[in-house]
Amino acid sequence: MISTYLAYLFSGLAVLFAISTILQKNPVYSAASLIGVMVMLACNYVLLNAEFIAAIQIIVYVGAIMVLFVFVIMLLNLERAKREKLLISRRAVGVLLGLALSLKLAMVGYASKILIESGRLKIPEGMGSTQVIGKYLFSNYLLPFEVASLVLLVGLIGAIVLGKREAS
Repeated sequence: MISTYLAYLFSGLAVLFAISTILQKNPVYSAASLIGVMVMLACNYVLLNAEFIAAIQIIVYVGAIMVLFVFVIMLLNLERAKREKLLISRRAVGVLLGLALSLKLAMVGYASKILIESGRLKIPEGMGSTQVIGKYLFSNYLLPFEVASLVLLVGLIGAIVLGKREAS
């Protein structure tokens, strides 16, 4: 019972942080709000007994991607950049796409609820545990894991080269 209330609390806070991410004019505050979203998602993963996914959510998204995002904000020095006014048509397209995405997410959630309640969709036992994820990651999915690490390495080298070129 308490976990249901906590899930609603964390989900509501995640939505509020997401809205704050969009509405902030300062990109650093927007990045901080995005960190709040990621932390609330990790809290929901803990409630779902997926501790490994929650840890990865914090380490990868909050730790690495947000630091990189803030680094890019500082590198670009957005205070000097001229900010163009957002056209009404762009806002309308953004609102329409956001509503369409929300509708699709609601439809998928409702369909999943029906499948779970009817018993046609069953989650395997221990699916979110670290041991099961590690077993699959380093046996069945070793090649995609290594390819992903190479892609990340190439991206890191590219960022260093671009950053060094600007400093020279």
